[in-house]
Amino acid sequence: MPTQSTLEQLNLRIPKKLARELAALAEVEHIAKIDMARQLLWEGITRRKQEVALKLYDQGQVSKSRAAEIAGLSLWEFTDLVAQRGTRWDYTLEDAKQELQRVLSEE
Repeated sequence: MPTQSTLEQLNLRIPKKLARELAALAEVEHIAKIDMARQLLWEGITRRKQEVALKLYDQGQVSKSRAAEIAGLSLWEFTDLVAQRGTRWDYTLEDAKQELQRVLSEE
């Protein structure tokens, strides 16, 4: 459970229809509406990071290692994501070196 010092308050206004959808989903899943909102926000951020990483990689703007980092995934997880999406996948020696350097720097 996050402590008070690790939390930040975010106030936002949402359309009433969206609030009703959120409440209905929370009720179906038997959780509080605020917990459902947090869960959906995390899921949305995760999905958006992956979509951005795939787009940048597919456009040749970033390497596979950098795309994996943007997506918040290991290179191997990103490999699976690319395969699922049918995006190009050219793994070079330079990509392997970058991934190895990234892994070693995390230790």
